[in-house]
Amino acid sequence: MQNVPHSENELLRLLADGDEHAFQVIFERHWDAVFSTALLLTKSGSVAEDVAQDVFTMLWEKRASLAGVQKLEGFLFVSARNIIYSRFRRLASQDAYRQYILSCFREDGAESAETATELRELDRTIQQAIRLLPPQQQKAFRLSRFEGMQHEEIAVTMGVSRITIKSYIVQAIASLRKALANHPSGAHFLVCAVFLLHS
Repeated sequence: MQNVPHSENELLRLLADGDEHAFQVIFERHWDAVFSTALLLTKSGSVAEDVAQDVFTMLWEKRASLAGVQKLEGFLFVSARNIIYSRFRRLASQDAYRQYILSCFREDGAESAETATELRELDRTIQQAIRLLPPQQQKAFRLSRFEGMQHEEIAVTMGVSRITIKSYIVQAIASLRKALANHPSGAHFLVCAVFLLHS
């Protein structure tokens, strides 16, 4: 196993270079604090879990720009707070957003042939992106999203810790978001909202 230094500045430099071990150390060191902060602000365990997952997904996605961060704990706190505020702002238009999404996929209550084709194409893209994930990430993601298993169950099945499973899923989501970012179908938004962000 790779020897990862304990200095957060060094961890961030390694993370900026894409070091997954450094990400794992940061994840394990700070998950509880980020989750607790989100729980305090939202008063909801499920929302807090989503927010913490989003924070670490963002951390992995933007890793190349993090080498200059001086106080990681403060950075993570501000990131969690900003994600929560953004969610609160979206709540006001949530019903309108749902109606918009439905209108993208349905015409007079029936799925159009064009939409069905788009969904099949999107499914192929998703499956291909999942197959490109590292084996452990792929297995954890499939068990979570396709088998409906909880993190604790996956951890037992795979013989690793629950926090490791969370880390695998966060990295898998980041990879899939990137793979789907330029998908021509408007279905990308539904995937992000319902499939990739579901915990």
